Amino acid sequence: SLAADLVEGSPNQESLSVSFSRVDIRLFTIDIGDNPSVSSGPPLTISWDHFDEHHVDIDEFESHHPADRNRLALLVPYKERWRRLVESGLTDDEIFEATKKVNTDRYDRAVTIDNLEGSKMEEKVELVKRWVRGVTNKKQKRKEKNMIKEILEKDRMERAKRLAMDVYQ
Repeated sequence: SLAADLVEGSPNQESLSVSFSRVDIRLFTIDIGDNPSVSSGPPLTISWDHFDEHHVDIDEFESHHPADRNRLALLVPYKERWRRLVESGLTDDEIFEATKKVNTDRYDRAVTIDNLEGSKMEEKVELVKRWVRGVTNKKQKRKEKNMIKEILEKDRMERAKRLAMDVYQ
């Protein structure tokens, strides 16, 4: 079996390969998203179901598809996102309300991040407090231990005196 060959490291392992013969391209409807990471305006997403599908030979696809784009080339400007959403059937009011929700989420994220940074300092302060309490508790325990030793020593000496008196009587 293939799994056994891979485990045993047989010579067949070198002849294993994967290849593709076609690219499947699916087209999806654009919809308003909910990701607050956009700098401004409405975020885009795609619907769950595709409405069209194409199959292209891999060599044909490779010869015609554009070169890789950098991150900046993938950004869609605010007005273009709005236009695409209107074209997909959303009203300006729907887009505006969704954008307000995303802005609120973005603000909430920023507050959370600010609180996290403050919590790091709070955590350090708490660690110092615990350390001080530990040192203080050790000192207190040492005092209690010494006090108990003194009481036991006094008690031992008193018993020794009583025994000595009992011996002399």
